[in-house]
Amino acid sequence: MQSFVTYMTKAETVEFHEKYSTISRDELLARLQDRALAIVNVMPADSFKTGHIPGSVNLPVADIQTKARQRLSNFHQEIAVYCSGPT
Repeated sequence: MQSFVTYMTKAETVEFHEKYSTISRDELLARLQDRALAIVNVMPADSFKTGHIPGSVNLPVADIQTKARQRLSNFHQEIAVYCSGPT
């Protein structure tokens, strides 16, 4: 199984947080029907089958590089990524 661990320098961490934002649980719940937002679950397929946010797309971390274009049809829309169930 491929490990996906990334270490960022302090400058890279700051740049990351300037480029990307965090969506709150309440905002995500309010936007579940918003077609401008793709919700992506990056857990393994078995975990996705056990429970996931309704309408989310399963794209396990190990498959991002090879399957993202197949699973996400519009790269211009906002993408919310999560790695756990809807709890």
